[in-house]
Amino acid sequence: MQRAARIGWVFGLRRQDRPGGKPWAGMRARLQAMLDPALSFGDQALSSACNFLTTILLARALGLEAFGLYTMVWLALYLAMSLQLGLIVSPMMSIGTKEQGAEAEAYYTVVFLHQAGYVVVATGAIFAALMLAAGAASPLAEVALPGSMAAASYLTQDFLRRYLFARRRPAGILLIDAINQFLKLGALAVLWQAGMISVANALWAVAGAAAVSTLCGLTLSGPLLWKPQILASVTGRQWRSARWLVLTGSVQWVLSYSGLLVTAGLFGPKVLGALRAAQSLLAVLNVVREALENIVPPMAGKAFAQGGMPGLHRTLGRAMLFAGLTGAAVVLGLGLFGPWLLHQLYGGEILEFDWVIIWYSFAFPMALMSLVLGCAFRALERTRPVFIAALVGGCFSLLAVYPAALFFGVAGLIAVTLLSELAALLVLVMLALRIPGLLASRPIASARARMVTASSP
Repeated sequence: MQRAARIGWVFGLRRQDRPGGKPWAGMRARLQAMLDPALSFGDQALSSACNFLTTILLARALGLEAFGLYTMVWLALYLAMSLQLGLIVSPMMSIGTKEQGAEAEAYYTVVFLHQAGYVVVATGAIFAALMLAAGAASPLAEVALPGSMAAASYLTQDFLRRYLFARRRPAGILLIDAINQFLKLGALAVLWQAGMISVANALWAVAGAAAVSTLCGLTLSGPLLWKPQILASVTGRQWRSARWLVLTGSVQWVLSYSGLLVTAGLFGPKVLGALRAAQSLLAVLNVVREALENIVPPMAGKAFAQGGMPGLHRTLGRAMLFAGLTGAAVVLGLGLFGPWLLHQLYGGEILEFDWVIIWYSFAFPMALMSLVLGCAFRALERTRPVFIAALVGGCFSLLAVYPAALFFGVAGLIAVTLLSELAALLVLVMLALRIPGLLASRPIASARARMVTASSP
């Protein structure tokens, strides 16, 4: 029992206090406040680095054309992930942190039920889409089963890791992500060395690694409490927050991946694989974006619950400053070294596309700023502005991406991506300025009134 208690304390499942140890409790709270963000960033660094290595391994082992086919399967999974974030994860990250004790355990139990139902529906939809959308004899149909199983395992594992973020258990997240990433990389490396690497086998390897990680994550999930009487109320509250976020996720998927879909249709899987490989160099920097996605919503929700709008304003200001400085550093670094890194990692096949990494880098700071502003709206449980901003960017992308690709090729695709991100960010800023005290430390109307008073004779 003592060993179990120690293990539970390490992963945040139990809290131990020494009798009469208020100073010890305060010191431990300060250490925990420093340790949790460090573990979260460490986890994101591990995940981003391993995903980057996976992309390099698959691109080299499969070749750009087969890697393009693998990417087409993952486009369907990314859509399912976007919907999961909007329907379940994002509301959970903002609402769950406001619950305590038995109420929190009962709330998360309902969310687990929502997640289980969603995974069943999403897995079936992905299988049907891969089987039927391109024809039963297409290469996509041949990987429909492993693709749908990979989606089921990946969606569940990602939900568990974000659930542990919401419950403030970063050590547990680091453990299950390490299991997932190392098993996946190890299995893919073995397949490559054995000469058995293929799109289907790669998807089975991804599915198996995520499944093992999921089983480990379930053992760390902590106590849950079933209260059937709150099922309807929690579901309604989730939906009120999710109804705009799920639409936002769909539009953001269009914003992020419409260019790749057009690339696959106009230029074929080889060019798609090359662009995806180039994007992977920027994707490794998603350690920052994913960390913000997991850290800022609980912080913003707690700041607003405890300090009101001033508390949320301070948290938002710090997060925006961090996002801006980090984004500027990324643009500078990739502008100087991006093409050289692509040459070193992917060899001669990527040479004609090495320039795209410089232009893609400009989307990164805009995406970070939009993410932070979206977290502020989610803390207020006012998610409609996030959807409106994404809708503006997505509509522009849908209208412009095909003619831009047709007339200007890959350069047109990248230009549309950058302009769509900029449009979404500008809309978010304008809508945030309409909320007194969110971006400004005092209501704009009051400030204007003082200016008028001061300027009057």
